[in-house]
Amino acid sequence: MPKQLPNKIPLRILVRESGKLFLCFLLGTLLITSLQDFNIDNLLYRSISLSTLFFVVFSINTVLLYHFDQKRKSSSERIWKKTFSIGYCCSLIFFFIHYSVVEWLTRNGITMLEHKNPELEGWRLYVFMLYATLVIFSFIFLIQNFVLHQYEKSRIQLELLELKASNSEAVNQLLQQQIQPHFLFNALNILKSLIRKDSKSAEAYLLRLSDFLRVSISNNKSGVATIEDELKVCNDYMEMQRIRFGDALQYKVDIKPNDLVLERKLPFFSLQPLLENAIKHNELTNENPLYIKIEKEGNCIKVSNNIQIKKYLEVSTGNGHNMLKERYKILDAPAPVIKTEGQIYSVSLQILDNGRSKSVKDDIAKCLMPKEYTDKKKD
Repeated sequence: MPKQLPNKIPLRILVRESGKLFLCFLLGTLLITSLQDFNIDNLLYRSISLSTLFFVVFSINTVLLYHFDQKRKSSSERIWKKTFSIGYCCSLIFFFIHYSVVEWLTRNGITMLEHKNPELEGWRLYVFMLYATLVIFSFIFLIQNFVLHQYEKSRIQLELLELKASNSEAVNQLLQQQIQPHFLFNALNILKSLIRKDSKSAEAYLLRLSDFLRVSISNNKSGVATIEDELKVCNDYMEMQRIRFGDALQYKVDIKPNDLVLERKLPFFSLQPLLENAIKHNELTNENPLYIKIEKEGNCIKVSNNIQIKKYLEVSTGNGHNMLKERYKILDAPAPVIKTEGQIYSVSLQILDNGRSKSVKDDIAKCLMPKEYTDKKKD
């Protein structure tokens, strides 16, 4: 397997996001130190001095993080030990330089701040500087690593959700491919019978079959279609069946042509298998026709038929309903509702919102915290 390339740290995001927390840390430090002395001159000097110290330490850690990240050969390589050890040493050197400059300014009377503490002399001073540098650098180091951890977590969540969406589309396409050959096999058997009995009916059936297959094998990557398109498929299919069964099959769509529900979505190729299932499992005679009805009921499209069970019933695998349930599952929508009420059998399909899972969209949006990363994914 090829070695996985590491995901580089986005420098602008690192500076911007960690900079917000860093400024809060700096302001809190200035506020606490200002409580010792409210002299304006000393307060201004202390603010400039501490801000310079903190910003240099922040910059050192940022540069080291970015540098070692660019040198990483794999995502599993850890860089925090090198960053912390080298960063702390560099910060300590700058701390000594900073202290020396402040000491020189104080001796030459450039500032009136009483900088020197008589208790911090000799080895105590060096211990204090080691500790103070460690505290300051550790805070900044932890702030930046927290930001990087959150970014990496968001990136991983985003990739997992995108993988989930891609997998859902792949499963949906597989399910469609399982449906279409099943129908085609039955349709060709019917056509074979019609050719022997009535060549004109067979020709009309073949024309309808051609139109029907043109729609059914279309490259529908979204896995959904408008209800209007689904009803057109159903109309072509039922016209084919009427050629075969005549008045023994009665079909009605109880949805007005100008109804806005026609613009909403259902899983692609979801209604026709229900019609096929009703014809497959029920008797059809001129004396006792099979009535199939499609209507809107609440936020569902309901397909119902009167029950006239065949005497010699074909063994049912249940694949049709199972595949339909699976398609609704990967679209994160409620499963179809199957009911038997008296002599009426019905299946209600939930109308989809915007044609795909809202929860996946919302989860992906939550993961896209950094603007630059969002723009990168769009590109």
